[in-house]
Amino acid sequence: MGRLILAIIAFVLAIAVIKMVIVALVIAGLIFRTKETVGLLAIGGAFTFIAAFPVIGLSLLAIGIVAAIVHSIKKDKAVAAIDDPPQE
Repeated sequence: MGRLILAIIAFVLAIAVIKMVIVALVIAGLIFRTKETVGLLAIGGAFTFIAAFPVIGLSLLAIGIVAAIVHSIKKDKAVAAIDDPPQE
């Protein structure tokens, strides 16, 4: 019986250490690679939101994709206007 309790305690401590390492990695990521870490956290949050509320989450995802495409098209036109000035 004593070995079982010690095994359970060791398992719980191992899980606690793993959780602390994950938190430390997120904090280090926020310090050294802020944009990438925030992006990954946002992706994880979006997946969680889609899992909890599929209809709302997928519709927001579709709106985000359309907004990104529209923004990309406007940016490409602005860059093209700067790169190729009108000829006289």
